[in-house]
Amino acid sequence: MKTIHATLAALAVAATFGLTSCKKDLVGSNGDFNKSSKAPIDYSTLPQVHLSGVYTAKRVLSPDTLYKLDGVVYFSGANAKLYIKAGTHVVTGNAVTYGGRSLKGVLVIAKNAQIFANGNKNNVAEASYNPDSTIVFGPDPAVAVPVPGDFGGVILLGKAQTNQPTTTVIEGIPTSPPADVTFGGTTTNDNSGVIRFARIEYAGFLLSTDNEINGLTLGGVGSGTTLNHIQVSFSNDDSFEFFGGTVNADHLIALAGTDDDFDFDNGYSGTIQYALALKDPFSTHTVSGGVSDANGIESDNNAAGNGALTPLTNPKLRNFTILGYSTNGSASDLEKANHWRRASSLDIQNSILGGFNTGVQFEGITTAGSIFRNNVVQAYTTASTTTTTNPATYSLISTDVLASTAAANGFLKLTSASAFYDESAYTPLNLRPLSTSPAFSGGNTTGGGTAYRGAIDPAATASTIWTSNWTDFTPSF
Repeated sequence: MKTIHATLAALAVAATFGLTSCKKDLVGSNGDFNKSSKAPIDYSTLPQVHLSGVYTAKRVLSPDTLYKLDGVVYFSGANAKLYIKAGTHVVTGNAVTYGGRSLKGVLVIAKNAQIFANGNKNNVAEASYNPDSTIVFGPDPAVAVPVPGDFGGVILLGKAQTNQPTTTVIEGIPTSPPADVTFGGTTTNDNSGVIRFARIEYAGFLLSTDNEINGLTLGGVGSGTTLNHIQVSFSNDDSFEFFGGTVNADHLIALAGTDDDFDFDNGYSGTIQYALALKDPFSTHTVSGGVSDANGIESDNNAAGNGALTPLTNPKLRNFTILGYSTNGSASDLEKANHWRRASSLDIQNSILGGFNTGVQFEGITTAGSIFRNNVVQAYTTASTTTTTNPATYSLISTDVLASTAAANGFLKLTSASAFYDESAYTPLNLRPLSTSPAFSGGNTTGGGTAYRGAIDPAATASTIWTSNWTDFTPSF
């Protein structure tokens, strides 16, 4: 059972940073927003349209309207196609009670429907009337101080392979839903649509024990789907969770989630390149059995650890930067940078893992086909540990750089990263490896790999870094 643990710093966050408004200024100094002579739209003044129930036909959402999701909103059936234009905001609407539980702001794209949330970078030529071209899912702008869980979440379902029956219902949905919320099938290249240049903020809802809505939940989503440049911030559960499927993704950001940044289950086998995960010492974190349950990555073949179920969970991960805290003072709030367990297989390369008490734990994994190579791992207590039940001790490959150190950045040597994430003044440029960093080189360049390790190119500048002009690392602060 997971519960939420709040630090004293979390209780003081409003006083520390003056959380008084949900309006965001597009004039930033961190390279994430450019200055513009155009004023951003005040979404609180826009016409409002409420969406509710089940949609079985085409629907187009435009940035000249604020859309509110009442309860759980479903797009279901082959004719259900949701088009969300660049710059549109989709927010929490009225709560609806299901079986005694109140839910709001949940969007479900069923496995026969499609979403085309095709955002863009901000201040591009197409944004003739609005410099904000990124699509945003989040709390109602009327909420002055949003908290995790103020928005429900986005759930995308498909017909690609999983290791569960195709009658399996995605987690987090109330019983007796008015639409088909099963996932999985045999269509490897199934196409659930597009989500790109989008942010999901303050999502997450605990329906019941181990039955949660995440920031972005993906069930059986196929490789024909496009997922890139997606940021999930302040999720009340996992930021991203993949239940099976073959979908590929790139340029993902998990910011300040309470549970796992990336969670893989039920035979997920896609490839993800360039992903950034940052824990926030001022946020709450999940607890299981009285100890922290908040990981950077958590991966299971299934909940029972059955390695006979195929396809095996085997995410192929490249250029991840997963960071906990830059100092050890509160690292007990976190579990592990990577927790590979319950017969999961794995393939992670060219990545940086640091700022957790334990860097990597292999616990009963499926070793056949597993790869952990060309990674840099720092931890405060144990860089790597192995708890094996099958089939034998798993050895890390010698090209990895591992260390247990008292100061994270004393070993990682990232640019000006005295704090990995600081809500008052943050720039992802701080996470570039210095020339003296073990992550500066040593990456596997085969098959499109990079010479450097981690998500941020050491040569990146404020204008070329991939986080520029669509992300928001201080939403509503």
